[in-house]
Amino acid sequence: MINFRYHLVSLTAVFLALTVGLILGTAALNGPAMEALESTSQGLRDSNEQLRAQVTELEQQLGDEQEFASEVAPAYLAGRLAGRSILVVALPGADTAAVDGAVEMLGHAGATVSGRVSILDDFFDPANADQLVDLVDTTTPATVTTPVTYDGVQAMSYVLAAVTTGKVAGAPVQIAPGDITTVTTALTELQLLTVEAAPTGAADGVLVLAGAGFTDSDAEVRNTGMITVTNEFAADAPTVYGAMSSAGDGNPIATIRADDTGRVATVDNAGFTQGQIAAVAALGDFVTAGTVDHLGIGEGASGLLPDAA
Repeated sequence: MINFRYHLVSLTAVFLALTVGLILGTAALNGPAMEALESTSQGLRDSNEQLRAQVTELEQQLGDEQEFASEVAPAYLAGRLAGRSILVVALPGADTAAVDGAVEMLGHAGATVSGRVSILDDFFDPANADQLVDLVDTTTPATVTTPVTYDGVQAMSYVLAAVTTGKVAGAPVQIAPGDITTVTTALTELQLLTVEAAPTGAADGVLVLAGAGFTDSDAEVRNTGMITVTNEFAADAPTVYGAMSSAGDGNPIATIRADDTGRVATVDNAGFTQGQIAAVAALGDFVTAGTVDHLGIGEGASGLLPDAA
């Protein structure tokens, strides 16, 4: 009869054989395996070095292109907005340097900046909607009749657009300097707005600059609010919406282009010098000829710059 000792000896022999096999196999393969691993690692290191070099080269090329664009901007934009007053509105996500660059481009085009304001994140917070509605009741000039709506962003945007452009639905409206101050001060005190250059209350066109949109839990409502603000300004004066980029699923520029009402021109690369030039050129087309351009490198763009006249 096969007893327990026999089973124990058999199992021991099997494990001993496996151990000896592993030792011999490791010894036989250790050299080639290590050599193959080292070769693979070296290949990855070389590939990473090449990629880093390519990134550095692309960054250098981009810098050169930006510098070139800056140099040709004065000649390209000259006279496109000569004698025109332009209001600059920054929305959340707009890079300050990009806004400064766009203002510089407006100068090259012969425009006068009739005001520069930044509408802050909290303006679009759904929790502040009722507060905006109340603010409309206390700040609206007597010469402006607000639409009947419970949408605080829409109502307040309507008033802000009216007092900063001096128009309602494209028609001039009497706005006193005190009316502008009342609205902008009230919004500033609630940390919903900042004023970089006080609006004069007269604008032939509006340049709206914005980021890629919100991505938080209220993103859909907030991004809709950014579009609402833009549309309210566009109802009063020719308006260009310049996004820093076209990236992001909820980017408002995608919705504006999809709707394509013919009321808002767009540029999707305003974060770069080329895009800032395009935004001012598009505004020139809109203000002087009524042409609505969609420019940039993203979906829905017809080209980098307006078609030559």
